[in-house]
Amino acid sequence: MNKRELVLERIEWLLALAEQFVKKNPERTKRYVFLARKLSSRYRVGIPKRFKKRICKICNTIWIPGYNVKIRLNKRLKAVEYVCACGSLRRFGYSKKRD
Repeated sequence: MNKRELVLERIEWLLALAEQFVKKNPERTKRYVFLARKLSSRYRVGIPKRFKKRICKICNTIWIPGYNVKIRLNKRLKAVEYVCACGSLRRFGYSKKRD
C-alpha cells in the first residue's frame, strides 16, 4: 500500500466519522473535516466525490439537509443553492439533458 492509498483511506475514515457525529458533537465533526481537508492538501489527494459536495468550505461542517443546510432551486440561474447554517452559499448548476 503506497502513501496515496493510505492517505485516501484516512480521509474517508475521518469523513465517515464526521458523518456519524454531526448531530451528537458538531465541534468534533468540524475537527474531523478540518483534518481531512488538511491531509488532502498536504498530500495532494482529492476528497472523494461522495463527500466533496457535502462539506462547507467556510465552517468545515458536513451538510445534512434540514438540519444545518437549506436547499433551494434558483430557476433563473439553473442552479441548486445550498445555504449553510454559517451563512455561506454554494451553487451547483443543473440543466436538462438534450436528446
